[in-house]
Amino acid sequence: MIQDITPDLARYFGLKATKGVLISDITKGSPAEKAILKRGDIMSRINGKDTENAQLTFTMIHNWGEEMMVRPRSVAQVEEGGLFLNNYICMKPVRSLQMYPTIHLVGKNAIARFYSIVVGSPGSEYDLGGRVFLKKPGNRAEIVTRTISNGGKIIARGHLIGEVPEVKAHLECRGLLINGGFIHAIPELEGHVDGVELSHEAAVGKIAQEEIAYLMSRGLSEEEATSTIVRGFLSVDIPGLPLQLKAEVDRVIEKSDKEVM
Repeated sequence: MIQDITPDLARYFGLKATKGVLISDITKGSPAEKAILKRGDIMSRINGKDTENAQLTFTMIHNWGEEMMVRPRSVAQVEEGGLFLNNYICMKPVRSLQMYPTIHLVGKNAIARFYSIVVGSPGSEYDLGGRVFLKKPGNRAEIVTRTISNGGKIIARGHLIGEVPEVKAHLECRGLLINGGFIHAIPELEGHVDGVELSHEAAVGKIAQEEIAYLMSRGLSEEEATSTIVRGFLSVDIPGLPLQLKAEVDRVIEKSDKEVM
């Protein structure tokens, strides 16, 4: 269902917003929350001048059942001066997860940022990433992924497409293998004209024994040292994340670092 979002409609659905349509929360028990519970997703369109300089933070912290096959789908269009911030965290087992959100930056100086933190458990398969089309001068994009496999299969994708000059984007994918598993990083950069600036860095490896030895020399046990390294690896600085969501992300990472081992 696609609707124009007006102030009255936002209030009805329990969307808490400020000027520029900064949606920061959904009221508990509101029609929007009930719709999400019943249908799994909401598609919306914002028309008019409020699309300029709009900001949307979309954060998912998922805990699926071990036999679930999950296929979320999302596409967004960002107008002039807008910011789309997409955060995804999954640190529990799932049979299969496949997601590849796509963002179209269609206004000048529009920005898109993706941050993903995924832990692959034994028997779980993940195929995830993000794609951004940079269509106007001044567009910026960033895709940052942290993955840990302790027996699961992870494919981490990222695709940046620069269609006009004076755009800048960076893709970073880092994977850590613990107790076996599989990680396949697939970074893609696509420049169509002179004047685009696209970059990427990707790395897959294991915890360095030198790091563990150093922390143990400071008084930590081997388990504590490994846990500290894992927690630091998963900690990603997410600009623009509301404080209440940052606290929840930190809590999930703090709780899960020992379970990873």
